[in-house]
Amino acid sequence: MASIGEVKKRLPNDFIERLYNQFSPITADRILSGMANTRYTTLRVNTLKYDRQSLMKDFRNLNIKFERVMWYEDAFIIKNANEKQISELDIYKKGYIYLQSLSSMIPPIILNPKNGDRVLDMAAAPGSKTTQHAC
Repeated sequence: MASIGEVKKRLPNDFIERLYNQFSPITADRILSGMANTRYTTLRVNTLKYDRQSLMKDFRNLNIKFERVMWYEDAFIIKNANEKQISELDIYKKGYIYLQSLSSMIPPIILNPKNGDRVLDMAAAPGSKTTQHAC
């Protein structure tokens, strides 16, 4: 993990200045601290094609360490593999899992659309939230 000072050195001065103008120093430091942390690979199971129990069994067989997400049973945090490594797995290539950030999983959960509802996703690229609605 990099220090806040190291993160500041890597980012444009204009960005750092704007960050501290927009937020309190404590909040700006927290934002930079978050940027310094390692971001784990996160994904969700495609319940139209697969199930959580099978995925967990596959991960154990592949020695992929994972953590369940308490607020979303279809989500997993991968502890020892990056997105590239996950995307090389057959379960990824078959569409059994979908790489997606945890923050992108929240809107479909909160919105909870019903059959027949129309949803306009103004941040619909690459389509993670849309495919999550389908499951």
